[in-house]
Amino acid sequence: MAFAIIHSINAAAATQTSSGDSGKDAIDVCMRAWNSTYDKRAEDDNPSAYECEKAGKKAYLKAVPSLSGYKNICDFIACINYASMTDLISHADAAHYLANARIALSTVYHDPNHIRERNRQKSGKKKKK
Repeated sequence: MAFAIIHSINAAAATQTSSGDSGKDAIDVCMRAWNSTYDKRAEDDNPSAYECEKAGKKAYLKAVPSLSGYKNICDFIACINYASMTDLISHADAAHYLANARIALSTVYHDPNHIRERNRQKSGKKKKK
């Protein structure tokens, strides 16, 4: 039953977000991993729904982008939020994952290259000498 619910949730999410939303693309990748693994596990010798969902959850989390670089961190957050809102992962687990994302965002924000770029954008174009 959970399998059918996940498919309908995924379809509903697709209609609610714009096609240019990179978070949606990341969620789609994670959901494909979940659905594919769930289907493969369901084909095994009469597994329970719990076993299929557990395998799907593991695949989903493996497909979540790494916490490196601003775009990946944003996509990570989108995937974890989606998984939490659809009960693929517990809210407690999501809180831990999102705490890690906050730390990763903090390192990006404090990266010297990021600070230089931000200062350049604030001051406008470089003045010619």
